[in-house]
Amino acid sequence: MDLNWEAITAIAGLLGALGVIITLIYLSVQIKQNNNQLRGEATTAVFEYQRTLTEMLTTNTELYKIALRGNEDFNALTTWEKQQFTLWCLHETSMWEMCHKLHQQGALDEALYLGKKAYWLQLHSSPGRSEWWKHHTAMLSNEFYKEISAELEALPVRKLRETNPLFDSSNHDDDVKA
Repeated sequence: MDLNWEAITAIAGLLGALGVIITLIYLSVQIKQNNNQLRGEATTAVFEYQRTLTEMLTTNTELYKIALRGNEDFNALTTWEKQQFTLWCLHETSMWEMCHKLHQQGALDEALYLGKKAYWLQLHSSPGRSEWWKHHTAMLSNEFYKEISAELEALPVRKLRETNPLFDSSNHDDDVKA
């Protein structure tokens, strides 16, 4: 079997092209696996942050009461309570901003983000949180603030207890009820 240089060159070119195709397939599989890992890590981070927030409220009854009352009426809080409420709101809203950014980057599952966002919109449309949002968000990115403000403007301001009776601050006094 006689092979001339043209045939050898053609075979080499074909093998080279095949090598490039195999490499591209391998890289696409690696990128997909990396994206899945990133999404998994983002989801874990969201749930860890949420767990931390929940622990903060369940281990600090006073903070929980301030959060409930602040969501009802920010201006009814004392100066000290407003400071605590503001720090709490920044902590909680920072989670929303983190989720928002991860979602924009495609690193957070759409259904997970939309579920969290629905809760946060409901929370931030309560009278006290709405008041806080208008005046105490300097630590949030301008892009996030503008986008969410536009969505909040389209929602009615409603007490959280109207949409979720569990968050009725009048049910959480110092008396232990059996």
